[in-house]
Amino acid sequence: MPDGSGQDTLTEPVEEKEGYVRDYLSGDLIKANPEEIEARQVFLKKLVEEYGYPKSHLDTEVEIKKGSNKIGPADIVVYHSDAHTIDNIYIIIETKRNDRSDGIDQLKSYLSPTPAKFGVWFNGENVEYLQNRTKEPYFRDIPDIPKSGETLEDIGLYQKGDLKAAAELKSTFESIHNHIYANEGLLKEKVFNEMLKVIFVKMVDEKSSNKKCKFRVTDKELGEIQNDKENSFEERIDQVFNRVKREYGGVFKQNENINLSRESLAYAVSQLQKYSLTDTPSDVKGTAFQTFIGPLQRGERGEFFTPKPVVRLCVEMLNPNDGEVVLDPACGSGGFLVEAMKYVEEKFKTNRDDVSESDLRDMVVRYAENYVRGIDFNPDLARVAKMYMVLYDDGHTGIFSENSLEDFEKIKQSAINAGTTTGLEPGSVDIILANPPFGSKGKIESKRILRQFDLGHKWRKNSTSGEYEKTDELHNGQPPEILFIERCLEFLSDNGRMAIVVPDSILTNSTTQYVRDYIKNNSRILGVVSLPDGTFRQSGVNPQSSVLFLQKQGEEQLDELKSSDYNIFMADISELGYELDKKTAKTKFKRDNSGTVIKDDNDNPILETDVPDVSDSFTQFKEQNNMEF
Repeated sequence: MPDGSGQDTLTEPVEEKEGYVRDYLSGDLIKANPEEIEARQVFLKKLVEEYGYPKSHLDTEVEIKKGSNKIGPADIVVYHSDAHTIDNIYIIIETKRNDRSDGIDQLKSYLSPTPAKFGVWFNGENVEYLQNRTKEPYFRDIPDIPKSGETLEDIGLYQKGDLKAAAELKSTFESIHNHIYANEGLLKEKVFNEMLKVIFVKMVDEKSSNKKCKFRVTDKELGEIQNDKENSFEERIDQVFNRVKREYGGVFKQNENINLSRESLAYAVSQLQKYSLTDTPSDVKGTAFQTFIGPLQRGERGEFFTPKPVVRLCVEMLNPNDGEVVLDPACGSGGFLVEAMKYVEEKFKTNRDDVSESDLRDMVVRYAENYVRGIDFNPDLARVAKMYMVLYDDGHTGIFSENSLEDFEKIKQSAINAGTTTGLEPGSVDIILANPPFGSKGKIESKRILRQFDLGHKWRKNSTSGEYEKTDELHNGQPPEILFIERCLEFLSDNGRMAIVVPDSILTNSTTQYVRDYIKNNSRILGVVSLPDGTFRQSGVNPQSSVLFLQKQGEEQLDELKSSDYNIFMADISELGYELDKKTAKTKFKRDNSGTVIKDDNDNPILETDVPDVSDSFTQFKEQNNMEF
């Protein structure tokens, strides 16, 4: 997903010209069919950047013969050396587009008449590795193919120094998820929870002091597992998971176990074991994680995944600084919080040219632990947010599960129970970033909760003054997004600022005039940014929305505002930099009249988005109106 800055971390090749993609191996423009984009180009990059094979050892569309008969071109071939001859073939890879599950037999037919040692089947979301043998069984499942210079016996015998950063993780996460889902009979939410355990085990093992990895499985162990023989694999993983539960007690309960069969656990470990997640760039991890958790975010209570360009815009316009408490009271998977961390990290880099990587990491961790806070009503999503924060160097202790519309004492107690003690009382938060659930699927009907809020009461227009006045009568039910506006203002300190996604009905309907009056009488309206049609389109639902930017004011400041006119920033976004299809958000780039992607001075493709323009315009607006944040 784009980040609103004009650049993007891509896990799939860019269509540099309409209908064409640049081949990773040759650099030439080739037809951008789904198989090419979703699988072949992705695996070519993996072979070079993760497995370490030189490009000179690779070729595509290699004709394979059985006797005198041509049986078809192999999608990718890895040779032992630069010599591209049939008798020098080492690995054959068969690729398919995402929606294809066939091709294993085709791969075997290519392997049989060649001296290839290994084969791979890959469709961008699932992967299988085979050993090609001269005796029965002629094809045998293996945990992975060897990296350049490795043998099959070397796989899984990894020291910490052997691990390499991942060039791409999206397909790896998806292949693990799909394997567990297909083989374990678990609901998708349960699959996700098991995957979280595996990823935590991997990360804790990487950060442990032992030189040799415990998060590993060898070809020999995999064979023993498949034949139901005992080995030390599960014991190693359980040892690390016990450590995970001690170190991340806010994420996992002490009585939890990894509820996967030995085969599925071994598969998950085999897919991740060669990587260093610690050294993998945060954006690579984040892209994979966001793709992986997408289905979990589409809840039944009106929750909507916030597109990254919108997240980035909100953070840039509010301009968080070190020392300011940031809260998302409906944090979901933690996208707003991670973006705020990244934004402050960039400030650390800019302000300290001489800062070392280790010092920078310490600064980011300190900031996250002390100033980043998140609440979500869904405990599974709160756990997801913790995981996301850990991937971005931590800060997970500031996230917990609770209903942000509960009374403050209950929220405070839940925070304390989760190990969070600051930034969660009225008037204690400097910045709020929120996309609360919309109320089309259910209103807040609890009288106990409604009674806490001015906006939980009915309001009537005074026929004399024309002003709306609160009555003693409670609403029968109130959409949660309305109550969230009031709750966010309660959380804010004086001069604190907030960005909240709201349905346009709050801003335009005559029946919600009292809400607009409440906002006007209790804050300074900094701006309203209208989002384009389709921003939150999901499963036939397409709420029209805007981002409302407010600043909490003291009584004297509010009195001054009420007696004077002041400028409000208004903007209308027409392009976010992506388009939605049935499955994912596809990145959109600027193109010239011939359909070729336009690039910047650093050869990066430029997103088709006006988000940066809106952000720049708001910076000018602040200067013109003497705003100092």
